[in-house]
Amino acid sequence: MPVSSYPMAKQIIAVLALLFLAHLCKGICDDLQFHYADTVFARFDNQRFWDPDISWENKYATDTEGELIRPLRERFPGSSTIFVATTDAWHLLQAIQYALIRLAIVVLVFPRLPGPRWGYAVGLYGGIWVVQAGGFWLGYYGL
Repeated sequence: MPVSSYPMAKQIIAVLALLFLAHLCKGICDDLQFHYADTVFARFDNQRFWDPDISWENKYATDTEGELIRPLRERFPGSSTIFVATTDAWHLLQAIQYALIRLAIVVLVFPRLPGPRWGYAVGLYGGIWVVQAGGFWLGYYGL
């Protein structure tokens, strides 16, 4: 199988840039989680989105006074699963991190994919997503 003609150096640079951005997201997640008060994000207006001590609540339904309804139930369908990245900064940055890692893997193997490459690339990206989600679900719900 022929390898694409674009130089491997560009491919490596692209993968390293994607991994850098992914781990920038990871660093911001950890900063939010463990040093929130000392971050620039603590000065942002929307604390319900940025402050992980309260932003986790955005996934769940509240009563008319704004208190969480117990037992917890989703604020909207998928708010604690597939659409969790829309509920707070931590989950959004985590979703971006994982998306960038998936993309880095696809970029790395793209020249070796059979034709039509873009179809296989999309399939590979989706397959990696399923593997990541399956591992998470097993660890979170199954153990």
